[in-house]
Amino acid sequence: MAAPMLNVRNVLQFMFGKESFIQVQSVRFRYKFIRRKGKPYDESPNWAQRLADINKKDPELDKTIDIGLPPLSRLTPSRKNMKAWLSSDRFKLEQQARLRKLVIPVNEVQAERFAESGGQYIKDIAEHYGIFRDLFAGAYFYPQVDFNVSYDYDEKSVTPVYQGNILLPSEAKSIPMVSYDCEDESSLHTLVMTAPDSHLQDNKSEYLHWLVGNIPGQSVSVGEVVCPYLQPFPLKGTGLHRYVFVLFKQSKKIDFSEEKRPSPCSGLQHRTFCMEDFFRKHEDNLIPIGLSFFQSKWEKSLTEFFWHTLGIKEPAFEFLHPPQYHPAQVRYPHRQPFNLYLDRYRDVKDIQEEVLREKLKNLSPFVPKTKTKYPNIYRIDTAVSTWRRLKIQHQRLRRMHWKDLDD
Repeated sequence: MAAPMLNVRNVLQFMFGKESFIQVQSVRFRYKFIRRKGKPYDESPNWAQRLADINKKDPELDKTIDIGLPPLSRLTPSRKNMKAWLSSDRFKLEQQARLRKLVIPVNEVQAERFAESGGQYIKDIAEHYGIFRDLFAGAYFYPQVDFNVSYDYDEKSVTPVYQGNILLPSEAKSIPMVSYDCEDESSLHTLVMTAPDSHLQDNKSEYLHWLVGNIPGQSVSVGEVVCPYLQPFPLKGTGLHRYVFVLFKQSKKIDFSEEKRPSPCSGLQHRTFCMEDFFRKHEDNLIPIGLSFFQSKWEKSLTEFFWHTLGIKEPAFEFLHPPQYHPAQVRYPHRQPFNLYLDRYRDVKDIQEEVLREKLKNLSPFVPKTKTKYPNIYRIDTAVSTWRRLKIQHQRLRRMHWKDLDD
């Protein structure tokens, strides 16, 4: 019997054990073998196991608290009622839908959905957008009422606020219309509108856009205006901002004198707010029962808003892109268009000057400028060189740096 061959791997395993050194194995890829360090595929953790380790939470430190009322009971129709509904209305509804005469009452459908789900879907959406994480330090609640917020768009239509839809600042200039279910007209409510993404100096603070307290029943207009309404003002270059409406139910009348803001309140220093501190202060008398929010982004109308309403210069955030990397220029580039290859290494100012000259050449105060519907339909002379032909096509189609010819 031949003696086993001794190599470095066997000696290390014998002296230090199996797991004491990095295993090296040959892994076959297409046309070649590479040396892979680490455990074999069957021993190393897969992607799901690594993700579970990264997102592992401590049951005590990461424990979430329910700060609202228990979820509503889900209403499920019995089989008998379902069969009766199908036998009586199914064919009629199918016929109306086929003829495009079926009218669906959206408000009734939403109310029925809310009654069946008990606000579970609103809670899930709010957790997805980080509303509970940023406003209530991870605590959550189940919405108890059908909470509707809408802005007056024009005389015939309104712009509703759902859960995360996008509204422009110009669409949310005026005070919104708020409605919710309230069986007891003698009960009191508090309405808060806050922006967790807009603070200019402190990332942990918010800007308070609207606060109305001691609202009797559904009459928001009769409630005590603690902070007057201010339209959204997302900053330029910061993407989408969240604007959250939270409805609280009061156990008794609350004195909001400490939270009172001046009217009109145009200074941002008076708008600094923290929902977590506000709720901790009044948690004995407030219970969250409604939630709705939308997202907004910067538009040109906000420049005038910053100057005339807030009285400050409009802040803007821009990303400074690093200079584009180009490999070293070669004398005879293989399979590279002649003009495009040289433009890659030209000075940007020279390219802009060439575009400006071409723009001024075609500009005339006496001939109105008309845009051709099919600019590349005209044939180019075959005597023109290939690189020149490509340049003419780019000019006609306004591609690359020639896109500024129409400005």
